[in-house]
Amino acid sequence: MKNFNVRWSTSVRLISAITFILLAGACVVMFAFGNEWWNYAFGAIIVLAVVYAAAMSPLRVTMLDDRIVIHKIIGSKTILFEKITELVPYKADVRHTARLLGSGGFLGYTGLFYDKQIGRYTSYVGSYDNDQLVLICTGGGMKYLISCENAQELISTYNNIFK
Repeated sequence: MKNFNVRWSTSVRLISAITFILLAGACVVMFAFGNEWWNYAFGAIIVLAVVYAAAMSPLRVTMLDDRIVIHKIIGSKTILFEKITELVPYKADVRHTARLLGSGGFLGYTGLFYDKQIGRYTSYVGSYDNDQLVLICTGGGMKYLISCENAQELISTYNNIFK
C-alpha cells in the first residue's frame, strides 16, 4: 500500500477560504433578518453545495495491490486495476477545459469537465501543476483526472504491479 497526498494549490486554498467565509456569512445574515421559509430553503441549498464539494474534494490517493482509492473529505472513489486501460501523466491546458458540473476551485477542481484532448472526464484535482496530474481511463469509457504529489511514482508503482 502506498499513499500519495493531494496538494491543494494556493488558489484552491484561497478560493475555498473566501467562499466558505462568504457562505457562512450569508447564512448568518439570512437567519439574523428573518425566520421565513426561504431563509431555510437557501440555507439548505448552501449546506448541500458545501457537502457536495466536500464529497468530491480529494485528500490523498492510495494504491493497493488491485485498486486505486481516491480519498475525499467525505467518502472515497475506488478504481479497480482490472478496469484501467490507461494510466498516464497528463499535461493540462486549462484554457481549453470547460467545467460542465462541479467546482472550479472551491475545495479543488472537481466534478465533470470537458477538455478538447481527452473529452469528458471526472476531475479530482487539487492543483493543476503538470507534474502532479494523472489521467486514468477505464474500459467502460470513464476518464478520471487526478492530482497527487509524486505522480510519477504512482504511475511507476502501477506499471510495476499491473504490467
